[in-house]
Amino acid sequence: MFDDSDYLDNVLNQPNIRKTKFTEWMKTNALYEEARELTYSDFPSKWVWHNKDKEWKLRKQRLCVGRIFYSHPGSGERFYLRMLLNIVKGPRSFEEIRTVNSVLYPTFKSACYALGLLDDDKEWHEALNHASYWASGKQLRELFATMLIFCEVADPYKLWISNWKLLSEDILQRERRILRYNDLHLSDSQLQDYALCDIERLLNKNARSLREFETMPYPNTLLLSQSSNRLLQEELDYDRVVLAEEHIKLLKGLNYEQRKIYDAVIGSVIEKKGGVFFVYGHGGTGKTYLWRTLICRLRSEGKIVIAVASSGIAALLLPGGRTAHSRFQILINITDSSTCGIKQGSQLANLMARTDLIIWDEAPMTHRNCFEAVDRSLRDILRFSDPQSEEKPFGGKTIVLGGDFRQILPVVSKGRREEIVEASVNRSSLWKYCTIFTLTKNMRLEQNPDDNAAKEFAEWILKIGEGELDDSEGEALIKIPSDLLIPHGTHPINDIVDAIYPELQTKYTDAKYLEDRAILAPTNDAVQDINDYIIDLINEGEETYLSADSICKAASNIQDQELMYPVEFLNSLKFPGIPNHKLRLKVGIPIMLLRNLNQSAGLCNGTRLLVTQLSKWVLEAKIISGTHVGHKVFIP
Repeated sequence: MFDDSDYLDNVLNQPNIRKTKFTEWMKTNALYEEARELTYSDFPSKWVWHNKDKEWKLRKQRLCVGRIFYSHPGSGERFYLRMLLNIVKGPRSFEEIRTVNSVLYPTFKSACYALGLLDDDKEWHEALNHASYWASGKQLRELFATMLIFCEVADPYKLWISNWKLLSEDILQRERRILRYNDLHLSDSQLQDYALCDIERLLNKNARSLREFETMPYPNTLLLSQSSNRLLQEELDYDRVVLAEEHIKLLKGLNYEQRKIYDAVIGSVIEKKGGVFFVYGHGGTGKTYLWRTLICRLRSEGKIVIAVASSGIAALLLPGGRTAHSRFQILINITDSSTCGIKQGSQLANLMARTDLIIWDEAPMTHRNCFEAVDRSLRDILRFSDPQSEEKPFGGKTIVLGGDFRQILPVVSKGRREEIVEASVNRSSLWKYCTIFTLTKNMRLEQNPDDNAAKEFAEWILKIGEGELDDSEGEALIKIPSDLLIPHGTHPINDIVDAIYPELQTKYTDAKYLEDRAILAPTNDAVQDINDYIIDLINEGEETYLSADSICKAASNIQDQELMYPVEFLNSLKFPGIPNHKLRLKVGIPIMLLRNLNQSAGLCNGTRLLVTQLSKWVLEAKIISGTHVGHKVFIP
């Protein structure tokens, strides 16, 4: 382990740096026959690690349970190696770990497959086949990329070779249209190259590549090189005429406060002065409207605007928006000296160098270390083109932060009040460079001046944020006005549904009706009860999806665990953020994503969609929230 600020040569020259618990375990297996009776996870039960001497020695007393560090299924070979370490006993080299029945396999994944630790890919083949009845070739390629990233496909090559014709069925017509040559013919290998090229671009958007899947073919590099910097092209690939027209309309709607900020930011960008601006305003004051106006103006002129937010739902409100962590590759476990994962000379580094403006919404809910990491990375990236950029905040780029400190502050695990305050952006060393603007006019109320109920609610919610409803310094009891409460009846769920979804049975096919309504619930159990009640009201054919719950085949003592934890018990478990064992769906009902599938296509955690088709292995849905409203997507 080492810090970002450590001198690299000192790190590499540490004594015994090449000796680890893992490598010395294999060495111990080579030296002692009795050591070869144990897997890596069982090894600490009879051997003990001496960190000072960097070696394993026989345990003399007490019992210790081994624990292997967690590895995410999406981490590739590291995950499959971890699976094998729960099975293979006494290997003396990496090659022996990959050897099954005297056969040396080229990868850890193929060794897992030979041991029967991986399931087959029948459901993924079926999903592509079913989706092909509804989906275009482009949509099928997006579905295939989603499977590679999230679905733990056991044999990607077989999945590709069995379905490549479905995945490339629109390629020929697309190329004929692009080249304006109706008699164009492409061979099978050319069609595969074009389809693989599209899939590689989709994977790149999620920081992945076909090269990570050892059996998958890689497209012709000449086709890929034609696109040059993919990230740069994406940010420049906007219809400037449409954006210019939209900018004129948006500009007319700016109030005095918004126009003052607009002029300051645009002036900073045009004059390349750089600077940090913070726009402070509560909900309804028009921050998102201001962001859209700035984005349309600059993108219509061919300039690059990076629009990010601290949460996925907020990112969906920004044209071309992404979460800050995904765009800047901010580390999850971040420290005071961390930098972002942007490599010098990479496409992302070149994009940052060309960027004219960065808009960062919901800034108060982000830890100050994240801003400082982005600052250090931008200074480092830009110092080669402009040596003076090292002395400027964010390397001399213009950056606009926005949000409301009365809302969510940074989450500090088990942190006290002072620790949360210390983690806020206004405690950062960058805050002294910040020019602060304040938005005070509630634009939503000005659009509906006669709506007294909305005005009273806005004032009440603002007083909560200001702490004016109670005199106490810390926690306080807040009385909710009676007009915001649904009167208690004999059937509370029925009362809630009737209040939020009046005339549901006749209007549920109206997408606009569903877009404008949602019921928020505090627990998963409440969500389940409300969902079941509403689904029963809708007269449509129902599909029920069941989770495939089982004990991991790579777990130690799997025979005992299968007896202790039968499938019925696993099916009864409920976890936050994960659907229950039984998922009931009908065509026409709204659903919400619980993970980021494809941010560039608007598929983020929190995206709402409307179910349009259901099959056993895949569902088709239409996006009804964010910037991609109306787009149809396929989810395995």
